[in-house]
Amino acid sequence: MAKFQFRLQNILSVKEKFEEQKRMELSNANQLLEIEERRLTQLITLRDNNNSLYKKMVSDRITVKDIRDFGEKNKYYTNVVLEQNITVTKVNSRVESIRDELKEALIEKKMYEKLKENAYEEYYKEECKEEQKHLDEIVSYKYRK
Repeated sequence: MAKFQFRLQNILSVKEKFEEQKRMELSNANQLLEIEERRLTQLITLRDNNNSLYKKMVSDRITVKDIRDFGEKNKYYTNVVLEQNITVTKVNSRVESIRDELKEALIEKKMYEKLKENAYEEYYKEECKEEQKHLDEIVSYKYRK
């Protein structure tokens, strides 16, 4: 019995490597997204703490300089939070695009695996036919004697 060789094995190997690469990219992008979301949460907490401190100081005595300082801090935190929201959105869309690429890579790999499976079944049928033919020849040879 001859050994089965899939003629598209090189392509299947490339597809498997591509899928693994996309899995790694997705993992890295998810880690980045997690970091950026954590940073956003921290910035929102800082902004809220600044606002709470401002409200507390308003109920006490407060100077014009303190009002200006809090206003500047509030503007800063608001801008930083908006920028971080944009960053999180960009990273999230990158994660989604990588996820889509991974799905496509999986589909292509499965297609080649199915082709390999079909080729193996065809090979197996041919080998069975050859084996049966060989057995028939042996039996007919023995019968003739």
